[in-house]
Amino acid sequence: MALTTTQHLPALGTATWASLLGSALLVACGGGGGDSSAVPTLASGYPQAPVSCSTTDQKAWLRDYMNDRYFWYDQQGTPNDAATTPAGYLSSLLFKPKDRYSYTQNTAQYTQFFAEGTRTGYGYALMYEDAAKTVLKVRLIEPRSPLGTQGLLQRGDTIVSIDGFTPAQITAGQLSAVSTEGVQRNFVVQGSTGQRSFSALSATFPLSPVIDARVLTVGSTRVGYLMYQEFITTGAAALGSAFEAFSAAGVTELILDFRYNGGGSTAQARNIASMAGGAAVEGKVFANYRYSAKLADNNVVQNFTTNGLPAVPLAAVNRVFVITSGDTASASELVINALRPFKPVITIGGTTYGKPYAFVPQEACGTTYSAVNIEIANALGSADYSAGFAATCPVADDLTRQLGDPLEARLAAALGYVRTGSCPVAASVLQPNKPNAQGNAAQAATKSIVSSALQSDTGYGEISPAQMRMD
Repeated sequence: MALTTTQHLPALGTATWASLLGSALLVACGGGGGDSSAVPTLASGYPQAPVSCSTTDQKAWLRDYMNDRYFWYDQQGTPNDAATTPAGYLSSLLFKPKDRYSYTQNTAQYTQFFAEGTRTGYGYALMYEDAAKTVLKVRLIEPRSPLGTQGLLQRGDTIVSIDGFTPAQITAGQLSAVSTEGVQRNFVVQGSTGQRSFSALSATFPLSPVIDARVLTVGSTRVGYLMYQEFITTGAAALGSAFEAFSAAGVTELILDFRYNGGGSTAQARNIASMAGGAAVEGKVFANYRYSAKLADNNVVQNFTTNGLPAVPLAAVNRVFVITSGDTASASELVINALRPFKPVITIGGTTYGKPYAFVPQEACGTTYSAVNIEIANALGSADYSAGFAATCPVADDLTRQLGDPLEARLAAALGYVRTGSCPVAASVLQPNKPNAQGNAAQAATKSIVSSALQSDTGYGEISPAQMRMD
């Protein structure tokens, strides 16, 4: 693999969040975007909010809401009238096991994340190293978080304990979430230089949707690499800066790293897909938003756009590579599905989560309800990916190297595909410690990377176990 240069791209400040769908918010696993034509009026005439915030009135309102707006309104579960909370009542109404997506969230936290682009905590995310889920590794650090700014924790560190809790206790949910500032958390970790202990205070910090952006060279081919963490509008400026640099460098291959991206704004998804697709998608259908049969008159088609983008679309990208995992969900999958009818999309990593649905979040009494309202199809009418998109090239995650390192297993596999036009022979997400013996000398470097990669993509957040969230 002829990697001759790595050009890091500058990060810019945040932009104002403005992804409103008229008076409502269109959500693909959290976030917003679209236009007011996609917001249906109430079918049953029930009030926009409960009569009061008593549990009884909230449950009555929620039942009406689900009967009217829920995508599977005619396949709901049996109401649990004994439920003591609206969230518990919502759970009883879901169409299970099909609906593994709908959830509730404290409105203040929801607004903080999607409207303000901030989080309160420490800024780290963990993953399991082994199938038995006994070893925890650090997979991501938010750059502007308390741990990110101080450099106290690194990708690839092994957790010995946090606040005295062992990895087994942490995965069992015994480590309480922290949502206020100034709370001390004590870490014991094992890193490349040995074991170390330190403490950090929780704080409110701005999120960095663009974790890494750079231009790589494979032979004479210029490749743009973007590690994009969440689809929120506060990352628009940095996103625009990255694509402007890609355009200036004349990139003809694009790698979108969505491996830990659980979704967000459909507007931001359309922006990224429009900039990546260029002339091949101009004026074409980006997505079909399809409501339930009851609300089918409100279905809307949304096209790719050239208006209001943070940067001009790339002119000469031949195909798009997307680095994926089981935590690649919703808006991330929307980008993949939307581009597929018009441009080759090669996925590198693991099978995605599988969420071809969106929410129009509804707030009531301090709780934001995200119940599935919409199915999202591409220009070909395809929305059949609830089992996820299988990886073109299965490759295990590689915590031995930092994100954006050309030798990191998944990025290396994408660059190898750019060079050879095919997946590395040794690539495997199921048996990373058993590289294929048929690889030749040119594949040796890739094989050694894959052999040290990790086996599990289980992560954190709204689509994963709560104890694995970003803290």
